[in-house]
Amino acid sequence: MLHRVRLQLRIVAALLVFALTSSARADRDPVPPGSRADGAAYVSGDGFGASVAFVAKELDRRGLAFHQVGPYRVHGIDVARFIAGDARGPWVAIHVFRAQGKTWISFVKRSP
Repeated sequence: MLHRVRLQLRIVAALLVFALTSSARADRDPVPPGSRADGAAYVSGDGFGASVAFVAKELDRRGLAFHQVGPYRVHGIDVARFIAGDARGPWVAIHVFRAQGKTWISFVKRSP
């Protein structure tokens, strides 16, 4: 009997930890693994094409409606933009660009 109660407590604790971490993960900025913050933007852990694909896939997985513009090239800088299609989600736009040999990801937060 005591074994059954301990098992139930472990299951409840595991579900609670999962719920807390998954909600925190849902609020994080969608950046590829290995990315690091550098000022107001992130330096991506992947290349330009892989970063664009990652952001698109992550937005789709989260069920957020975004319109993708690009990728295109302007003055030697590769750019892809994701513009919010509705009022859901914490971002109005996401910009992925390659400049100075690095891929950067920038987020335009929605105003409260």
